[in-house]
Amino acid sequence: MAYRWNLEGPSFEFPTPYNTENRLLVLRGYALIALAVVVALVLALVGAGDAARPVVTLEKLPEPASVWPHVIGLLLMAVLGVLNLVQASRQQTLQLAPGQPASLMPEVAHEATGASPGAPWLIQALGRGMAAAQGLHGPYAAWLRWLGSDLAAAPTTLHDYLRVRLARLALFGGLVLLLALGALAGTVLAQPAALPLVSVVVGAAGVAALGRHLLFPVQAAPGPWAITAMLAAALAVAMPLAWFADTLPGATRWPRLGLPLAASVMLALGLAFEVLGLLSARAQALPSRPTRITTEETSLSFDADMGRLFAEIDRELHRRWAEGIPNRRYARQPPVLDAAADEGSFSATVLEESQPLIPRGAASTLAPAQSRWLLVLGALGLCSSVVGGGLWVWLARAHMLDSAASWVPAAVGLVCLLAGGYAFRISHVLWSRLEVESTLTWLEFKGSYFRVPGAALAAEPAARMPGAAAVGVEELTLKACVVQARSVFYAAATYEIGSRALLTLTPDAKTAANWTELAHGFARSVALSAMAQSPALLAARARARERRAGDAGAVIAPKRPPRFCSACGTPLLVGARFCQQCGNTLGVD
Repeated sequence: MAYRWNLEGPSFEFPTPYNTENRLLVLRGYALIALAVVVALVLALVGAGDAARPVVTLEKLPEPASVWPHVIGLLLMAVLGVLNLVQASRQQTLQLAPGQPASLMPEVAHEATGASPGAPWLIQALGRGMAAAQGLHGPYAAWLRWLGSDLAAAPTTLHDYLRVRLARLALFGGLVLLLALGALAGTVLAQPAALPLVSVVVGAAGVAALGRHLLFPVQAAPGPWAITAMLAAALAVAMPLAWFADTLPGATRWPRLGLPLAASVMLALGLAFEVLGLLSARAQALPSRPTRITTEETSLSFDADMGRLFAEIDRELHRRWAEGIPNRRYARQPPVLDAAADEGSFSATVLEESQPLIPRGAASTLAPAQSRWLLVLGALGLCSSVVGGGLWVWLARAHMLDSAASWVPAAVGLVCLLAGGYAFRISHVLWSRLEVESTLTWLEFKGSYFRVPGAALAAEPAARMPGAAAVGVEELTLKACVVQARSVFYAAATYEIGSRALLTLTPDAKTAANWTELAHGFARSVALSAMAQSPALLAARARARERRAGDAGAVIAPKRPPRFCSACGTPLLVGARFCQQCGNTLGVD
């Protein structure tokens, strides 16, 4: 990965995952451009001269042997081919802005303290050795569960992708039924123009769905009620057209265009591509594999404020930033000590993740099992595009030789070109799948402290940090867990919480041991100070140990009910003779 600056700010260059897709785009681009050139040659070299060809006007359908519809077709193929080549050129590198891919959960700012709402889930995942599934919710949740229970552990962007595929399958299936109803109505009503007019409605709905996805690939899936409303609106428009088909103007011209065949081809290709998209996405949803996570644990004592050790931990975390990129901080809860108390206990937590990066030397392509259906989808999209361009070549030659040739291949060719681009758009998100590795560091501190006497502080006043508590730490337990996490995300999808999912967790015992060694090294450096050798501090430490030993061996007496001052209502301390708030004299406890 390279770190680059451009006019829009810093960006990170990842190995491109689009190598295979780029090859398919280049093949489609050159094939369409070549077919456009062939159409131009046919128009120039085959048939009669330009003077013998009729002129096209907007008031009537194109007459046979007119060159302008073919010119429009070859320009469309040339433009689509150039766009494919430009897209393949732009996808030779993959640049991500800082902060991408998205974090596993909301982060805690480096200037603040606290814990992310998802920190308990991640800590539980570290304890179990695998990430718990978040569950499937929202539209089409039941259908997603039917596709497989392991989909719950996949990124949310893959869930959204599958929802779109399911919604389009339902829409195309409903349009197939509507087209069948149009054929039935034409037979029952004995109106030959009924099916072509219903095909216009079906084709318009299908082209709108395909075109919307081509222009706006990132979109939310319409819900079941929205799909039902679309089909109901199409049925409401198609019914009167089928009823009054033969009485409408131009009823004899519609069958000449072959619209029922074009609509059938479009729906068949749409259903096939959607099914292949579902199968491709399903193959990329891999279940999380559990791993036994080991944790390094140690105990130590030192005569210094816990804040000094915490500051050393922060500096070491800074030194371990990957590629100089700040860690994603999910929890930072420093110890809270009461310097006025003789002794007490504390706890602290640190949970951070390094920047997710592509493993060195790792291939950026999908595994064969994950790309099998994707290759089929891309190959069919390429074949559909070539067939559409070939139909325009055949149509141009037929019209140049015979002015009475049928216009049916024109509509079918346009549908094949549109469906081929739709297949490439469906597969684009799935080609962008990337697996990255990051380091999860979880440090947990628990211990007790005692107040350092003033005589010990006078031995080495410079040893304290500004604002540090005058305490010594006793019986500190440090639990260190370091895990190499492998996660997956889709570069072409949106970046949001949940768009990156954990795949595997591998323990890193050596790095975890380094953290415990860091704590022991800090304790050894503190032990060389003059304050640590002070008799007053040694005596305070001995008294603290005696009190803890006595508390551990003592029989816990039953708790007495709480007492309150009769004058001001303040809760009273156990055994108090006077109220600590108002000084009121109390009775015997």
